[in-house]
Amino acid sequence: MALAFLFAQLPVVSEAWALIGAVVGQLPFGRCVALETSNTFTSLVGGNVAVFALRVRFFQRQGYDAEAAVSSGAIVSTASWTAETLLFLAAIGFAAGNFHVPSDSGGNQGIVWIVIAVILAVGIALALIELVPRLRRLASRQIRPHLLTIWVNIKAIATEPRKIFYVLAGSTLAQLLVILALGASLHAVGEQASIATLITVNTLAAIIGGAVPVPGGAGVVEAGLIAGLTSAGIPQEQAVAAVFIQRLFTAYLPPIWGWVTLAWMRRREYV
Repeated sequence: MALAFLFAQLPVVSEAWALIGAVVGQLPFGRCVALETSNTFTSLVGGNVAVFALRVRFFQRQGYDAEAAVSSGAIVSTASWTAETLLFLAAIGFAAGNFHVPSDSGGNQGIVWIVIAVILAVGIALALIELVPRLRRLASRQIRPHLLTIWVNIKAIATEPRKIFYVLAGSTLAQLLVILALGASLHAVGEQASIATLITVNTLAAIIGGAVPVPGGAGVVEAGLIAGLTSAGIPQEQAVAAVFIQRLFTAYLPPIWGWVTLAWMRRREYV
């Protein structure tokens, strides 16, 4: 449990590296760690949109203009999604044989349908944008300028290879630390699973949590993690206990010091 707690607190440090790599110039590392600590509270009460908004505000307070702040915030968010996707694609081939559907899989079927619904919704939205001229023009008019700004920022950052390394390594390490916290929680209750299985379970649970409009995915992510672990052969009692330990350390205790840190940053006018 002590190791699970340690792993659960380190992602804010990795995400701070990603922040430093997402901007042209230098940012104070300590302030970036404080920002990501604050986001443990922001994520719980406002979800990903609030996290993005707080990062943009932080960049502006550090002297970047609105366009640079928005593009840097988008780079950090995109890097996180990209790291999560690549880890999932790398792991799914190794983990697929570990999953089975229990005979009483009513709850699991519901989760599967949520994942399918999300994939279908994204596919339908992309198809509409591509096939309906008016929607395509609207998307081009509203989104393309932001994409161009992000691309300009990426090209500027790419002149410093260490910045690219910070963004990619920080985002990937943050994902792995959360997964390692889940693995340590399983060991704490006398069970274990391969790293590929843990990556797959964690990613699918994150998709479910993002699909349901609940701040921080409270309750929804837990259901996805438990369903995934039980499908991978972990007894339900141990799966529930392990998920509770991991979520306690990653999602429910950190907002306490996240709120304190956010109040401190507001007093210092860092956000």
